[in-house]
Order: sequence, then C-alpha cells, then structure tokens
Amino acid sequence: MGTVDLHELKVYQLAMRVGEDVWSVTAGWDLFAKQTVGLQWMRAADSIAAYISEGAGRSSAQEIVQFCHYALGALRQTQTWLEKAAARRLVIDSVARELLLKLETLRRQLDNYIETFEPAHSNSVRDSSQDSSIHLLPLEEFFHPRTSAWHN
Repeated sequence: MGTVDLHELKVYQLAMRVGEDVWSVTAGWDLFAKQTVGLQWMRAADSIAAYISEGAGRSSAQEIVQFCHYALGALRQTQTWLEKAAARRLVIDSVARELLLKLETLRRQLDNYIETFEPAHSNSVRDSSQDSSIHLLPLEEFFHPRTSAWHN
C-alpha cells in the first residue's frame, strides 16, 4: 500500500472545511451556548478530519477503514449537534442547510473512500441501505493535485 499525501485527499479537504465552518459559526456565540453545544459540536466536527488523518497514517487497509468508520461516527455526531444548534436557533436556516449539504457530501465521499479498501464487502451493508445506487469511483478520483492553498 503506497503512501498517500493526506492534503490531496478530497475527503480530507472537505472534512477540514467542515471543521472550519463550524468554528466560524460557533466563534461568536455567547459563553453558555459555546460551553454546552459549541464545544461538543466543534470537537465532533474536528474529529472527522482527525480520524481520516489517523487512518491515512496506518499501513493496512483494515486500519484505514476502521478510522474512516470512526470518522463516519464523528460525522453523524456533527450532524446531531447541528440539528440541536438549529433547533435552539443558534444557527440561521441557510447556514444549517449549507452545512447539512456539506456533511451529506462528506458522508458519501467517506463511504466511497472506504469502498476502495473493502470491495469484497460492497454487497453487505450497501445493499440494505438507501444509498445502494451510489456510483463508486476509482481511488484516483479522491485526490486533488497538490496546491499551496489546499484548504480553499
């Protein structure tokens, strides 16, 4: 298994962007909102990229997949905190919708990325989910050419 330049992974780039978006949203909140919802939401959002990063540093496909599954768990937690923030009127509706779209895109990217490492399992979970029609891309589709401004 070759070494992957983490900053070229589209899924990692989007996970980093989501973390920065959550930071931007929560930075201006009052102390109570930051300490109750903001801190947990920020930790969950940052964990997505952190797990992808940790997985990319592993040497076996099984370990990479394991950390990608942790990233999916952090993504679901991030969605939950977004729903709580929106319900408590801490996030305006348009921002909440935009973040939900990014999180859904990120979930699909993670699912497809995982699939590149475990093709033998493609019929197990996927066929029972509503996403069984997702078109899986070759591994090369997950990389951007390296640029100095990878996070834009």
